[in-house]
Amino acid sequence: MKETVTVKWVKSRLGSRKIVLLDARSRRAYRLSHIPGARHADMFHYFVPGTDAEGLGLFHRDLARILGNLGISRTETVVVYESGFGMRAARVAWMLEYSGARRVFMLEGGFRAWKRLHYPVDNRIVKSLPMTFDVAPNPSLLATVDQILDLPKTALVLDVRTRGEYDGTEKRECCERAGRIPNATWHEWTEFLGPNGRFLKKREFEKAFPDLQAKRTCPIVTYCHRGARAASTFYALRSLGYSNVRNYVGSWHEWSSRSNLPLEPGSEAKS
Repeated sequence: MKETVTVKWVKSRLGSRKIVLLDARSRRAYRLSHIPGARHADMFHYFVPGTDAEGLGLFHRDLARILGNLGISRTETVVVYESGFGMRAARVAWMLEYSGARRVFMLEGGFRAWKRLHYPVDNRIVKSLPMTFDVAPNPSLLATVDQILDLPKTALVLDVRTRGEYDGTEKRECCERAGRIPNATWHEWTEFLGPNGRFLKKREFEKAFPDLQAKRTCPIVTYCHRGARAASTFYALRSLGYSNVRNYVGSWHEWSSRSNLPLEPGSEAKS
């Protein structure tokens, strides 16, 4: 499945009213320079309130406000980019697609690739005309706590955090507990990225992940700290034909905060 576009593809369509460019970098980086016409859309530090009914209700209202303020409907082709290629653009792309946006892509190589080809840049702040964004959630992209607890034995829960986060030796201040979801398999999210700012291609993937080949048709849930690294891995897998993948967007921030949920500590990595 096509998840990305090249800088040449974007350059050939620069200025088109049918294309919306979203810059997922920090506000400071955006103010210094960006692709002409790009709107600033840094959603990296947003925490999803939770994946229960109340939390998702708040999440949907936040998405409607944030995306509406960006002047987006659900009909445009949206291209999201960051400095290179990784989690920031993937997080925005996933939130857009989950909200019902029809055509969302990430920019291979990001802003660095754009500048490497000496394409034009701008430092003017693009002000969007706010619109009403009617969130139409796509539940097939999302994993909730209840769904994870009810996964079949054939399913794979994929922890894409650092090794320290996975084995519990590295604890984030905002997380009440350290460890991992029981029986989760560990592969750090950067392992799914190839050279030159793109996802691994099929042959590269098959060589790097022989353990995942048998899971192509099985349910797969990706998670990290707050769903950004998990979004990157979600798209990496889907680009290779893994069609039954969901992003647990609440991730460890939600799981660790609920004391009734089981966790698995220890240093034995399942990979």
